[in-house]
Amino acid sequence: MPLEAPASSPEDEDEAARLAAVRRYEILDAPRDGTFDEIAELAAMVCGTPIASVTIVDADRVWFAAERGLDGVTEAGTEPGLCTSAFRADGPYVVADAALDPRTLNHPLVRGEFALRFYAAAPIVTTDGFRLGTVNVIDRKRRQVTENQTAVLTKLAALVAKQLDLRLAAILAVRAERELVAAECRATAVPADLTTRVRDVAIAHRQLPHPNHCQLGGARNPCPRPAELKLADSWGDSAWSCTEHVEEALLNVRSVFLANEDLGGLAAYVNRN
Repeated sequence: MPLEAPASSPEDEDEAARLAAVRRYEILDAPRDGTFDEIAELAAMVCGTPIASVTIVDADRVWFAAERGLDGVTEAGTEPGLCTSAFRADGPYVVADAALDPRTLNHPLVRGEFALRFYAAAPIVTTDGFRLGTVNVIDRKRRQVTENQTAVLTKLAALVAKQLDLRLAAILAVRAERELVAAECRATAVPADLTTRVRDVAIAHRQLPHPNHCQLGGARNPCPRPAELKLADSWGDSAWSCTEHVEEALLNVRSVFLANEDLGGLAAYVNRN
């Protein structure tokens, strides 16, 4: 009897949806353009700390979209206590002394050479409720933070969320424009190529016996133009036509092709209208 895969928990499903939201912004590992650097700088200035960052929490890393005072550090681990705990908080997350706080005292950045002591952050939350990361400030000294400072961190985190939405909208607009241009190029290229092929076949068809006038003008509106090409379909019907109606039929009628053999007649198309 085959083993059944364990059912996913609501927490796993929530995290999968959150990571999908992270991916949709296409921000992970994107080149820095300075937008979020200014957010980190403002956070450090307001809170008076030497270090600040804008982070995005991935499945297995904390990625730095911007940093100030970390000498080009681009990512960190996902150990609980700092960013991986702060981004899930309902409001500002403050650690006044990380060496004494039970949430952080075992964190590598606290116990290790870095010797982090102060940490404060506000979660970055999208308009549809997904938590992406944090705007945070860090110091190697114990600190207190004021209510006004945490309010500014919250505002800066909201600004990051808005900037991400604007960035995503710009990406999608550029992508849609490129797709539209590509579609227009394909649309113009196909008829141009079709016209060339139709003209080439028409030269060969002029030597075959054929009626004087186009048979594809319709029963009510017969076409006075000369017949130049023979069209056929997969049912064995065929008709002689002018080049204009040939192109129209090839573009709009399924299973129609330029014929060389002496077939019957495209009765349904000839007698339309």
